[in-house]
Amino acid sequence: MQPSSFFEIELKSLLTKEEYDRLFNELPKMAKLINEETINTTRYRPGDVRLRHSDKTLEVVCKEGDPTKICRREVVIPLADKNQIDHFAQVFDLLQFKPDRPWEKYKLEFEHDYNGFKYILCLQNIKDFAYILEVEFISEEDTSHIHEPNLRAIISNLGLEPIEPAEFTRRIGEFMSGKKLI
Repeated sequence: MQPSSFFEIELKSLLTKEEYDRLFNELPKMAKLINEETINTTRYRPGDVRLRHSDKTLEVVCKEGDPTKICRREVVIPLADKNQIDHFAQVFDLLQFKPDRPWEKYKLEFEHDYNGFKYILCLQNIKDFAYILEVEFISEEDTSHIHEPNLRAIISNLGLEPIEPAEFTRRIGEFMSGKKLI
């Protein structure tokens, strides 16, 4: 797999356990399942550089800017084995990057056609943090002006609302301070 650089255009919806369970049952009936995995992530600061690994994924990811922005540039570098994850962690330590509290996320990803575009619906159970639905479009350029109305419509059609950026930022801060939120 080759490194990639793209724009991730997305909106998130914070779910209750009941909404998560409903979508867990409904999404496979309305969209094509394209991935299922439990992924472990450690984010390093300054910036937003992540080491992610699962039984399917080994990668370094760098995301631009604030996690509440609708569009962020992302660079993904696939790695060959778990040793490379450990070596990058050592490099980040030498660079004095500070790791945030790591997290474990169980996710189901579905491909969903809407208004002539293919969107990814990512149903997530992030241990001790939240149940989340991300609706996203991957693009080679910032086309958020085209996709934001579609993202909002998809979320609304599922009976949900996007989470407000300030609320999401607050929840991230609480989680990073060690609090269990679910």
